[in-house]
Amino acid sequence: MKGAARFLSTWDGSGTIAIALALLLLGLCVPTVQLPRGTFDYIVVFDISQSMNVEDYKIDAAPVSRLVYARNSVKRALRAMPCGSRVGWGAFTGNRTLLLLAPVETCANYNDLLASLDKIDGRMRWSNASEVSKGVYWAVRAAQDVSSTPNIMFVSDGQEAPPLESGQLTAMLDDLKGSRVRGWLVGAGGDELMRIPKEDAAGTSRGFWHADEVLQSENTLEGATPGLEHLSGLREQHLQTLAQRLQLDYVRLTDQSSLSKAMRDSRFARRRPVPTDLSWLAAALALVVLAVRFRPGFASRHAQRRRLM
Repeated sequence: MKGAARFLSTWDGSGTIAIALALLLLGLCVPTVQLPRGTFDYIVVFDISQSMNVEDYKIDAAPVSRLVYARNSVKRALRAMPCGSRVGWGAFTGNRTLLLLAPVETCANYNDLLASLDKIDGRMRWSNASEVSKGVYWAVRAAQDVSSTPNIMFVSDGQEAPPLESGQLTAMLDDLKGSRVRGWLVGAGGDELMRIPKEDAAGTSRGFWHADEVLQSENTLEGATPGLEHLSGLREQHLQTLAQRLQLDYVRLTDQSSLSKAMRDSRFARRRPVPTDLSWLAAALALVVLAVRFRPGFASRHAQRRRLM
């Protein structure tokens, strides 16, 4: 700033304004350039099974479901993603994960991503089952089928319905040994077991699921809760085991910044050339010139110099 002031002191007031104007015009002409930047690629998969309708989160003191809270958290994460990143959506229920939207660039498609995200809810459900382990398996397979092999972020409370039998997890996940897909399993929900809302295919509330309406387990293997499968809390240990087996990371959805921090973890950054607007540099220089021009004493010094000449 001092160097700029000494340089500009050799110009009269109109000269400095002309320089600022020239810099602003230059900013209008500066083309975007390709510069390398750390970006992130994800397929975000939402568990849309009925246990994700349990309302054990709050937004502005109002109770909201796990799914709504997760979607809202991803919206926040989307705002923080650097341009050049790519994000797509997936949904899980039953025993399959379906890719709803292949990863697209976040800045150019921001509004479309938000609009499509709002449509992901239980009305898309095609099954009342919730075989989470199979859902994670198919999420990894979906990422493998995308040419860029994006990371995954799979958001679920981890409740297996029907409960897994001993050995099922090992036999299924062995098929994914050596997978290059990385990312996160996100645990959604609280520790307290709560009643699971029952909805029909149109999303109309039909009360709550009862013990005699769901398949109960007789063992505690694979995250089951014998006699209490009609209630739902976060099955954190089960999700952590899944993550470890698949070389994924685990994070708990504790607040609305949890997913943003996870998605921008530097370990998952991918450096690639990104169109970068440098017009702000010319605008910033113009601002410096104007700040020097209009600082106190500038005009009086130039008037004195003209009298001496």
